[in-house]
Amino acid sequence: CARVAATPRTRPGLSADGAPSNVLDTGALAPEAAAAMRDAARDFYERVRQTVAALDLGDQLAQGGFSTFKTRDSGRVDMVCPGMTTGEGVWAPLATGGWRPAVDALLGPDAVLCHAGVILALPGAVAQRWHSDGDHVHEDLVLRAHAVNVFVPLVDHSVANGATEFQPGTHLDWRSPGRPVVVVGPAGGAVLADWRLKHRGLGNVTKDDRPLLYMTYARPWFVDKYNFSKDRFFELPPLVERRGGRDERATKRG
Repeated sequence: CARVAATPRTRPGLSADGAPSNVLDTGALAPEAAAAMRDAARDFYERVRQTVAALDLGDQLAQGGFSTFKTRDSGRVDMVCPGMTTGEGVWAPLATGGWRPAVDALLGPDAVLCHAGVILALPGAVAQRWHSDGDHVHEDLVLRAHAVNVFVPLVDHSVANGATEFQPGTHLDWRSPGRPVVVVGPAGGAVLADWRLKHRGLGNVTKDDRPLLYMTYARPWFVDKYNFSKDRFFELPPLVERRGGRDERATKRG
């Protein structure tokens, strides 16, 4: 597959075949904002992990997880961190992210944020299965994009730690033979891709986790009734008090 590096001079907007040609530079999200979100995501992961252990919720987690903490493939969790949906605390910069002009150009200025979350690929996570996040809204016609995903790595993205791989053209035809493209780049950059585009996270063969912020924007009439339905998942109970930090646990293990 081809590898594409982030560049600050790339013009926002999807290419004709839906490939993620609109890689934005680190100005999409300030480095300090990306670092604060990274730490918040890691803290939430640890608190949920400890809560699951303390309350014996392993069975629920194994069945797909909770509405704000879901298991994805092997070694991945999909999290909606506290404050993310309301834009509070470290998540406030989401409202002014550098990707918004590109979103407006693709979907219109009335585009709405449908969902935001963080995919955490743990060390040893395997590559995801190819998938798209949704299908066409018309059975016979291929219409313009009705929803767009924005991917923002909260640590530098590389092939080794699980950067996202895209299959160009598959938003038009799932069987498109386009050459896969892996986008790598610094923390805080952003990639926009059609919601229907086939993609997957690569395996994480490093010793560190890889948090990836993602947002789905859509035209105001569109409603995603499947991906984020609370009816499919358990409700996460109040979290237990966190015990120790990452550095402390690493010291004990050492």
